[in-house]
Amino acid sequence: MKRVLIILLLIFTMMMSLIGCGATSSTEEVDPRPVIAFDAGTILADAQNHQIKMLMLSSIPMDNVDVAGAVEELEGFKAENDAYLDELKELKHQEATSDEYKLLLIEYLQEENAYIDKTIDAVSAKEISRPSRFSLETLYARANEKIARFRYEPK
Repeated sequence: MKRVLIILLLIFTMMMSLIGCGATSSTEEVDPRPVIAFDAGTILADAQNHQIKMLMLSSIPMDNVDVAGAVEELEGFKAENDAYLDELKELKHQEATSDEYKLLLIEYLQEENAYIDKTIDAVSAKEISRPSRFSLETLYARANEKIARFRYEPK
């Protein structure tokens, strides 16, 4: 009889300890940042790469520029931007701030494409003056500064 009572007590103790283990909740911290469904980091990394290459191009004297190679490179930048623009225009976000950020990146890409077009014209004409980068760099700085305010979750 004592054995049965001891066995029941052991089983009861084990069951209570197992139930107690399952009752402890694990808290997972929720990221409060708004969600964006596009990879803004990649877009901005490409934008920075474009900026560096275009600045290098603008520092080369026009008589030394390989026009065909420079134009092909610039057209490649524009093709990348167009692909990003197509992707971004199709995306919808539930949160207004996420949509605002998407629109800021769209504005940046459109501005960069306009700058690329002007640069292609300047390179082709072997003009010394180049288009102003002020608005482009301002937009880039605004978009880059805000990227940490969002978390990327692909759809």
